[in-house]
Amino acid sequence: MLAYEYGLKTGDLPEKEMIKIFERALSKIAGEINDSRIPKKRKMKKRTGPFGCSTPDAKPSEYDYIYLYSHRPSNLFLELYPNREKNGRVKFSEEGIIWNLYFYILQDYPEGEQIQEFGNRVIEELFQTLPCEKVLIKKYAPDENRL
Repeated sequence: MLAYEYGLKTGDLPEKEMIKIFERALSKIAGEINDSRIPKKRKMKKRTGPFGCSTPDAKPSEYDYIYLYSHRPSNLFLELYPNREKNGRVKFSEEGIIWNLYFYILQDYPEGEQIQEFGNRVIEELFQTLPCEKVLIKKYAPDENRL
């Protein structure tokens, strides 16, 4: 499993526009790959808490909501969440980070199957079309806990 956490310096990019960019990338790549195992509904889901803890000893996160994309059997999980919690706590201190993107790509399918390309291609499309600076916070080792 490949897992990454990025800070997004979105400036004044409206939240609705950012979500549209995510959903367009998901739909575009799913259409290009055209594998029946990739779900037809490719929308970011808006979820309210509780959100749990990144590690057993961490304080629970306090957000009004986060966005998720996760469908099996596609090999991609996305979590988009604000850098500032509703209690004022900041996740990553680098100036200008407004949103955080955590994602992982599973290597569930044999090499050469088009569905295996889905996760990587969606991330490539997102990084080309999101009009903001993306700051790599952490590339996680296998079985490493999130920050």
